[in-house]
Amino acid sequence: MAKSMFSLTRDQFEQINHTSLRVLSEVGVRVDDDELRSRALRAGAKPGRTNDRILLPPQMVQEYLALAPRIARFADCPGRVHELAPGSRPTFWTGAALNCVHGNVSRPIRSEDLAMLTRVADALPNVFGVVGTSVDDVPPSARDFVGFRILAEHSSKHLRPLLFTAGGVEPILEMARVVADGKTLAECPLVSFGYSCLSPLHWSQISCDLWRRSSGHALPIMLNAEPIAGATSPVTLAGSIALSNAELLAGVVLVQLLEAGRPVIHNLGFAHTMDMRSAVCLSGAPECALMACAGGQLAAYYGLPSAAWMDTDSLIDDAQASLEKVLTGMAQVQGGTNIIWGVGQLESQKGLSAVQAVIDDAVAGSLLRCWDAFRIDQQSLAFEAIVEVVESGGDFLAHDHTLKYFRTELSESRLMARTQRDKWQAAGSTTLAERAEQRVQQILAAPPTLHLSDQQSRDIRAIEKLAMQRCQ
Repeated sequence: MAKSMFSLTRDQFEQINHTSLRVLSEVGVRVDDDELRSRALRAGAKPGRTNDRILLPPQMVQEYLALAPRIARFADCPGRVHELAPGSRPTFWTGAALNCVHGNVSRPIRSEDLAMLTRVADALPNVFGVVGTSVDDVPPSARDFVGFRILAEHSSKHLRPLLFTAGGVEPILEMARVVADGKTLAECPLVSFGYSCLSPLHWSQISCDLWRRSSGHALPIMLNAEPIAGATSPVTLAGSIALSNAELLAGVVLVQLLEAGRPVIHNLGFAHTMDMRSAVCLSGAPECALMACAGGQLAAYYGLPSAAWMDTDSLIDDAQASLEKVLTGMAQVQGGTNIIWGVGQLESQKGLSAVQAVIDDAVAGSLLRCWDAFRIDQQSLAFEAIVEVVESGGDFLAHDHTLKYFRTELSESRLMARTQRDKWQAAGSTTLAERAEQRVQQILAAPPTLHLSDQQSRDIRAIEKLAMQRCQ
């Protein structure tokens, strides 16, 4: 059998794992939080060469890795729970950015932009989770919980706030309890969190504070590695993967020390490379896809759910963006990634575009169709239909077998050009981006969906107001 384009062998898994464990036991990881570092030392870690660094013996890593569950539960706001584990069907999420992109124009995201982007994402059938982002018209200390309020008011999907300060955790949890409408967050995990390691091998104070303050609810926590191959990690992909994997394994240990059994998401997929000619940090290059795909496979090797992103370095919603989104998205699907970020992202995560989000939703739909593959049984093999058509001299188009199965067997798309040239020209000879823009306008022209009751809306705005006062 031919080797899969993106597959690692068992021996390669073991080489990466061995190197990652050597990094943790011989080089160690910097942990800014004094209390968590002390707790790790009491649990079996060794002092590093500096006071803020600890060494993690392989046996300790294995012990705490075993505490992390194989399944992570995510709920949408109405309370429908979705379980993710190695081998699960992928889910697609939006991404975070600093700027809103429309056409050739990019400007800082404001609150109304986040509301607009969230409304569009909420209408996209293949988007599972919406992600918070920066809002330029809100003070930095309040952007996370204000952003969460905007997400909750404009979407019923799973909510993933972007944290700017550890102080934002509590108001977000309070708002999430309001949205959960009487259920505990353990029962209805409609919110999840995450933070990135500062490569190489540095878990910051804010990440430790986030883990601690959000503990106690079994809420999934995403551990992100964001290596830049050739800059913050080795230029060789294997070395960059081994280093990033070490960072994530250290994160697993630290999270389990704070809340044993908390679901963690192994995310090696926020991987970059450095373009040595332009010094630009890339995320849509083939090497980024390879590292993210390897990350998904490594997560399964450890029995953990995984995440990555499909991304592009294109500055606008053009052919390059679509090409790179398909490349990186397909790599994640083949790697078994459970959570694929990046719907709507452009410019190496610096920009978000509603038009690109509509295109990416179509990409996600196609990738999910490929993941679902096709069934093989007596009905799908269609032997009787073949006999009837051949012997009657008829065709399959009008056959009962076609009428019975075409809706479940064949995908449809109202976005892609699937027509004759004359009809396409009569409709305006539109490009993919132009048709996506039309779809955005249709979504925004419809009356906004009310996702919260009047009381819930008043409650979360009261929480936001009080939290704003505390920030001042």
